[in-house]
Amino acid sequence: MAAVGQIENDRVVRLITAYREKGDRRAVERVFAIHGKILNHIVRRYSGSSGETYEDLLQVGYVGLIKAVNGYKTNSNARFSSYAYAMIDGELRHHFRDTGLVKRPRWARSLYSRIAEATTKLTGELGRPPLIDEIAREVNVNPEGVLEVMKLFLNTNVSSLDAPGIGGDGEEPNVGAIRSLQYDSFSLPVEDRILLEQGLDSLSEL
Repeated sequence: MAAVGQIENDRVVRLITAYREKGDRRAVERVFAIHGKILNHIVRRYSGSSGETYEDLLQVGYVGLIKAVNGYKTNSNARFSSYAYAMIDGELRHHFRDTGLVKRPRWARSLYSRIAEATTKLTGELGRPPLIDEIAREVNVNPEGVLEVMKLFLNTNVSSLDAPGIGGDGEEPNVGAIRSLQYDSFSLPVEDRILLEQGLDSLSEL
């Protein structure tokens, strides 16, 4: 199976090269045809819960596939299919972030509300913005968990547990880091994990 996959990838590389060097439209159309199943799989995965039509999302997916054709390094050890999958998925995620269609899960909204209330309360009591660990004690969630929820709602890049509780642009949250101080584990439903990964649109202010 690995040999078959490599042969297929070599074929795709030749098609991409023909498109880039000769402007062969039929070559790139063939690349699209070969990866149609991957494109459809990703689009259908999102179309069921996003509220947008399959056809509209398919167009977004095609943009990702075109970017994959243009950006793939033909001497790469990674197969084009893997690269294309990541580019299509990424294009759809960016689309959802830009349009604000993906909603944050209920548990995250609830926890963020508690964090916001705790921040306001502690600011008044301390006369300064509270530190992450101070907020964590107030809401009974570990400091890492507070950081992850703040990443989700504020796109914060706070990485230190001694940092104040407000930041700027940042990374995607790590769901596994969110744990209750009262329990050994704090597990989330699979659906909420998916929504947490997808719900990285920004919130205006506290």
